Amino acid sequence: MGRKLVVLREDKSEAVLEEILAPDEQNLHDRLRLSPGLLPIEDLELDGPLLVVGQEVSLASGRIDLVGLARSGDILLVEFKTGPHNPDFRHVLAQLVDYGSDLWEQSLDEFDNTVVRRYLASKYCTDPKMAGARSLEDARALIWPEMPEAEIGQFRTRLAETLETGDFHFIAVAQRFTTSMENSVRYLNQSMKRGTFYLAELIRYQSPLSSEPGQQVISAYACQIVTRPERRPTVASNRIGEADLLGSITNDDYRMALERIFDACKGIGLRFEWGTKGASIRLPTQDRAEPLSIVWIFRPDSASNWYGLSHLTLGYDKDSLASVPSVEGRIVQYGMEASDLPAGKPPRGKAIMGATFDPSSVVALEVRLIALITETVAAINDQGRLG
Repeated sequence: MGRKLVVLREDKSEAVLEEILAPDEQNLHDRLRLSPGLLPIEDLELDGPLLVVGQEVSLASGRIDLVGLARSGDILLVEFKTGPHNPDFRHVLAQLVDYGSDLWEQSLDEFDNTVVRRYLASKYCTDPKMAGARSLEDARALIWPEMPEAEIGQFRTRLAETLETGDFHFIAVAQRFTTSMENSVRYLNQSMKRGTFYLAELIRYQSPLSSEPGQQVISAYACQIVTRPERRPTVASNRIGEADLLGSITNDDYRMALERIFDACKGIGLRFEWGTKGASIRLPTQDRAEPLSIVWIFRPDSASNWYGLSHLTLGYDKDSLASVPSVEGRIVQYGMEASDLPAGKPPRGKAIMGATFDPSSVVALEVRLIALITETVAAINDQGRLG
């Protein structure tokens, strides 16, 4: 099959491993079941480590190979196949969709009872880190013990939202995929309103058999995502975008100031995550796949916003900052400098450090706000810590 892997021993000798076919689907399934960390969920822009909550769990449509959760609360449904045959591949895709329909519209309690608890009590749950877990909350606490309370709430909210909408990550795993298979998945990602499809190659390597006495055969496995959506559709239909927010602003000076601030943020690589009332503007870091929010913007007419924020806020969430230590010092400084700007007010949420600026303040301080954001990102980039 062509691909090779070089292993360096402690004595500096080399072993060349060659890609070989797995004997059957069960061999692949068992390897990923025993080593779920092989699945590179960071390539799906999700934070790990993966929390496995289901293996061979019976649903209405059959027995699903693997159910996993990312730290964000996203659900991964994984199915295995072998060989390049199209009928097998179509069957895998159909199974994934069927499994998604089985879980769709379940509540958190239903998901816990029908999938998680059954897996934890089954013979398939062999991870020693999960010893003693009896529920989803037990498993979460064991795999992500340092997760702060605010993130736990976000995890549960996203998990409930995913179950309600059916916005699952569907992953087909095999040794090789054909161009036709890749095109089928691209089509599904472009045409489906909910859910994203990925193809992951699980590659088995082995050293050649040797006639030399005492020479051991070495095996290795690698997993890589070979097909993914061009753009992950996480924005729900009732969420707004930049045009919606700017269109809700009647103050021309404020609207144009925000446009220039947005353009500056996009120009330095910050990411926008839009919600139903506004957006968080996020900094990619090397610590985790999920970027860190450092700016929030809300429609002037919105109420009951996240942490009681309003208008434009520069700063950071203390709980989220704890998970990105590489930029912690510079972001703390950023929050202090935002607080020192004139006309800024302390955010209502006690977990948010920084300052909130009303429309007139944004207009008056536009240049300084842009400078603070861009200089902070530049300093982090100069340190090599930008994701």
